[in-house]
Amino acid sequence: MHVSVRVRVFLAHHRWIYWLVVCALAGTVGLMVHAELRKVDTARAAWGETTSVFVAIDNQVAGDLARVERRDLPAALVPRAALRSLPAGATLRQRVTAGEVLTSTDITAVAGPVAGAATESVVVGIIDPLARGAVVGSRVRISSEGIVLADLGEVVSLADEVVFVAVASANAPIVAAAAQAGLASILFVP
Repeated sequence: MHVSVRVRVFLAHHRWIYWLVVCALAGTVGLMVHAELRKVDTARAAWGETTSVFVAIDNQVAGDLARVERRDLPAALVPRAALRSLPAGATLRQRVTAGEVLTSTDITAVAGPVAGAATESVVVGIIDPLARGAVVGSRVRISSEGIVLADLGEVVSLADEVVFVAVASANAPIVAAAAQAGLASILFVP
């Protein structure tokens, strides 16, 4: 007689051995699950204390009113500039994605074209008839008569034919002078 047949016949006559094996396997699986849960608890305790910060509810673009919720996150994961309070009328300075922790560089309480600009930049209004396809957030260069006046800028607002561009404060006076004379051109950068 084959060994597997002998084992089946033996187990048929001694059902308690079958149930003993089933209980032993169930106990082993239970102990393994308990050990994994203990590892999870240990890892969670290793993160230390939590802090309450503002997180974006959904994907939002520059100029939107900030739609946020407060969440408790491990302090080790929270950036230093994370917002713990939100100013009234806070609008977004740049695009944010759902679940992103908002920082002081993401929002502004200032109204108008300056709201979308970084704090170290200056916003200049430029009328360029060839820049009709400009969108907020586009990276640009500003030139005049073949000379680059501002190597890096960003479109922060649009109003009728005026394109508001944030440029470095050192470049702002020359860009404003060229814009006033109608000589400023917007070059789009990929």
